[in-house]
Amino acid sequence: MEKDKTRKNQKNNRLLFLTLFFAFSVACSIFAILCLNGVSYPLIKRNFVLFSILSGVLICGLYALAVWFTVSEKQTASKILLSAYVFILFCLILVLILQKTGFFETVRDAEHLQSYLEKAGVWMPLLYILLQYLQVVVLPIPSVVSTVAGVALFGAFKTTIYSLIGIVLGSYTAFFIGRKLGHKAVVWMIGEDTLDKWQTKLKGKDNLFLTVMFLFPMFPDDVLCFLAGLSSMSTKYFLVMIVICRILGVAGTCYSVDFIPFNTWWGILIWVAFFALILAAFIVIYKNMDKIQEKLKHSKWFHKTKK
Repeated sequence: MEKDKTRKNQKNNRLLFLTLFFAFSVACSIFAILCLNGVSYPLIKRNFVLFSILSGVLICGLYALAVWFTVSEKQTASKILLSAYVFILFCLILVLILQKTGFFETVRDAEHLQSYLEKAGVWMPLLYILLQYLQVVVLPIPSVVSTVAGVALFGAFKTTIYSLIGIVLGSYTAFFIGRKLGHKAVVWMIGEDTLDKWQTKLKGKDNLFLTVMFLFPMFPDDVLCFLAGLSSMSTKYFLVMIVICRILGVAGTCYSVDFIPFNTWWGILIWVAFFALILAAFIVIYKNMDKIQEKLKHSKWFHKTKK
């Protein structure tokens, strides 16, 4: 009797997943075509049919994979793929909204963004702070574009202050989302026991690796904020670390745009020296990772407090 009930539940779950995968595939196909139709790039406009077919093939391939995972009763893989579908659909809807509102035309270069911000008048600083906040959390704006526009409008010092306010608040929001929602999502996908096992193995090390990644400009800081929420990093440590890292990064970008040009020999020389210094620092930290880890692993504020 119990076995029959279990089999019935498994069958119902398979049907539910297959239905959801089909619905998401159809929705993704529709929004993908709408997004492609709104793209202004000549290459995509000229080859709209080709890109539409390619997107359709990719979505069909993803659906076939989803069906195979579901039929094979690979629950973890099915849940991960379902989450991927939700994320893809969310991104497509967001892109379509930004296209329809003309946002991409506004932020594609610093001059357009500067003109847009100037229309805000006395509210311009608040609008810029909001823009920097949203840049971390949801908007696909290149940081160089917003920084160049900010320096042109406010100067390096004020741009640094405004950017720090927006970016630090955005970073904490991303961290909070990762901690409150990300943990539940991962538990749903792989199970709490599996997650606890891996967090135990990586405890402490994830903090140090994430800190190093935040310090170096080649890593996507905005994505790392969400990942930090899933780590054993304490909120206090994250706030202190992110403020220091953001100050270094934002101030460096603002003043470099203002004082270190790319079109002179001495500017190029400074940038080469800067990246050489970053590479040297990364090598030193990497070689001494175990020693640093040993000193930090006993720190109470370095880890998330268990309730």
